[in-house]
Amino acid sequence: PLHFSVVDQIYHLASPASPPNYMYNPIKTLKTNTIGTLNMLGLAKRVGARLLLASTSEVYGDPEVHPQNEDYWGHVNPIGPRACYDEGKRVAETMCYAYMKQEGVEVRVARIFNTFGPRMHMNDGRVVSNFILQALQGEPLTVYGPGTQTRAFQYVSDLVNGLVALMNSNVSSPVNLGNPEEHTILEFAQLIKKLVGDGSEIQFLSEAQDDPQKRKPDIRKAKLLLGWEPVVPLEEGLNKAIHYFRKELEYQANNQYIPKPKPARMKKGRTRHN
Repeated sequence: PLHFSVVDQIYHLASPASPPNYMYNPIKTLKTNTIGTLNMLGLAKRVGARLLLASTSEVYGDPEVHPQNEDYWGHVNPIGPRACYDEGKRVAETMCYAYMKQEGVEVRVARIFNTFGPRMHMNDGRVVSNFILQALQGEPLTVYGPGTQTRAFQYVSDLVNGLVALMNSNVSSPVNLGNPEEHTILEFAQLIKKLVGDGSEIQFLSEAQDDPQKRKPDIRKAKLLLGWEPVVPLEEGLNKAIHYFRKELEYQANNQYIPKPKPARMKKGRTRHN
């Protein structure tokens, strides 16, 4: 719990969002999204602040509706390896609206789709950072499954503008924030290879459990009610991210440390899956 006397707005952005990170410690992920959300809602109630929850496109699970709009309830495995994050965010949304209805707390809920940009963690473990890091180091780009899964990538500045617009709006229902430009993972790997200018091969690995096969936001609501849509072209954003990663690799090399994309991890004898 946090105790302040004067707070106007709370951006609740906590929670790991990378599958290797949130699956490494699923209990902590659940606690962040449940107890952490209750703590922030309690603070918002006490001081009369407005709270924005950074929710996720993962509330839609492996969707049966395409593209995904805010009215879709989702298709989520509640006991799968991704459930600590997916269901953690779903119950966080439930908590927000319970506090809104019962206590009058002002809430805003952003369902954030894949986002990238400079200053991502080198070992983040998500597809953008993995592909860029692998290409810059001349290693195979690892694609899980056939690479036909689709994702939609937005640049970080577009997301920040969307969050601020949502916070300062009168829209209390969930809003998708993402880029509706859809790409297969294989197409994305080939694009990274082209932009980096590297001859890395593409390596196909076993498909991850419960990996969503389709992901594309319907952002008509954000356009209509917030006047928001992504403006940074994908290649422009990727070039900025690649430049950042290249500089980071040079820095790390000078300091005798070469990062690697995050692998499956072991803890107390149990396998942690990507």
